[in-house]
Amino acid sequence: MNLNSQLFSIIIATLLFASVISTAVIGGDDTGKLGPIDSITLAGEKDLTIQNIDGHIAWGDEKTNRVWSIGFMETGKALSQLLQADHFLDARDELNEELKAQITDGRELMESLREEGNSIDSESPDAPAFRKRWEGAYGEFQKLQKLVAETRAALMAKQMQSAYNEIIEAVNVVSERKSIDIVLRFIPPDGDFGMATPDAVIMQIRLRTAMRLPEGIDITEDVLTELGLDAQ
Repeated sequence: MNLNSQLFSIIIATLLFASVISTAVIGGDDTGKLGPIDSITLAGEKDLTIQNIDGHIAWGDEKTNRVWSIGFMETGKALSQLLQADHFLDARDELNEELKAQITDGRELMESLREEGNSIDSESPDAPAFRKRWEGAYGEFQKLQKLVAETRAALMAKQMQSAYNEIIEAVNVVSERKSIDIVLRFIPPDGDFGMATPDAVIMQIRLRTAMRLPEGIDITEDVLTELGLDAQ
């Protein structure tokens, strides 16, 4: 057999081998798509086997050896709207009315003592006793003011946590619908800082964890719609 005949035989054998491999890999529906196959091994200094595990591209047994789908959510946009819900506003108004009554009583007491003090001469023997009463009443009024502020803050914190839980539920619904595994909260990188001090600006910079992201992975509008909020 001459050289040309040998080359021709090798070419034919190679084509037949490739045909067998293609037949094993290409589906039988004549769509031209590869598969299904159990895994693909990529050669290298350390072979890498890629396979489908629970619907994710995987290259190992650990959960960290997966390709996870990621979305981004502008949490603040939802939180600010949820906190203006009627049930939250009504609760804050009711608390403010209760606290207002306490503050009013305290202010009336202080005003009464102030008028009484104006009528007492500083050299009067009654002055030391009145000063003691004034200092005691003023101290109690300061404690009341602090308690009022803490009570308001406690209610706001509770409402913020409740609103955040609503956001989480909506994020889960949208994520299930869009097959998203991980959702990160973020502030759009190109948004206006709206701040005047360096400390406030640097905080905004630190909070903007995503400096660039592909179009279509910001699910904020979907979550707002799920919550029944304004998506604009």
